[in-house]
Amino acid sequence: MKKIMMHPNPTRDINLENTRKIAQFLTSRGIEVTIPEDVATVDYPCFKILPFEEAVCDADMIISLGGDGSILHTVAKTAGMGIEILGINSGRMGYMAEIEADEFDYLEQVLDGNYIVEERMMIDVAIRRGQDIIAEGSGLNDVVVAKTNRLKIIDIDVYADRSFISHYQGDGVAIATPTGSTAYSMSAGGPIVDPITESITITPICTHSLSAKPIVLSSKREISVQALSRVEGSIGVSVDGSSPVELNYGDQVIIKRSNHMTKLVRVKNINFYDILCTKLSDRRFDAN
Repeated sequence: MKKIMMHPNPTRDINLENTRKIAQFLTSRGIEVTIPEDVATVDYPCFKILPFEEAVCDADMIISLGGDGSILHTVAKTAGMGIEILGINSGRMGYMAEIEADEFDYLEQVLDGNYIVEERMMIDVAIRRGQDIIAEGSGLNDVVVAKTNRLKIIDIDVYADRSFISHYQGDGVAIATPTGSTAYSMSAGGPIVDPITESITITPICTHSLSAKPIVLSSKREISVQALSRVEGSIGVSVDGSSPVELNYGDQVIIKRSNHMTKLVRVKNINFYDILCTKLSDRRFDAN
């Protein structure tokens, strides 16, 4: 391993304190460290500040330093590049992060090549207005089609492979990957799905119906959500927590399994169920 790009969240890592410590650790072992200029709030001799394209070029790995949102932001910026991502937590929950900022022993193992790569399914998203695609992108967690005015309910229809599934009247729907099943989808009452499975979950959000239930579909299905609210600007679409794109009446959001995969670095001897119990309950366990 010769080059690592660090992608910190400066709002979580104040003055890049942890970033500087980790960069010093990496450079002491002969690793070139780069940081994109848009997140480099301070300068430091142990890393090079470069435009994003130059910082990531030829990188053997990316270290995302922050919380889960930081990892999602890193994934969004590097979708399709196939670069391994190591999440280091300096946020609150750090559900997807693999190690904490002070766990240098695990970081040493990564440099020695003693780690595995876990591939996570992603989804592609396109917004169709008439015959035109007005926006598109990829996500690791979810696509949320939801109201933008907290006092108004919205109307949407949901289809799978052009077959009608349901009409929802309420706050919206979350369409989640297995990775995203433990995020907004779970909070809205959706099922927890093993992250290495191949599926897409549709979870209604605060619907005005006693029969509205979450649905788990094959990842081979193409899902579409059609906006039916006539109040302009009442519905927005957000991918992995990004700023929402407003929908007009009749717009469609098309979601399907992406050809891209997110590659997460795993070095600890813990599994998905251990993480569930640690992050989402009070149970503790010995990671060794």
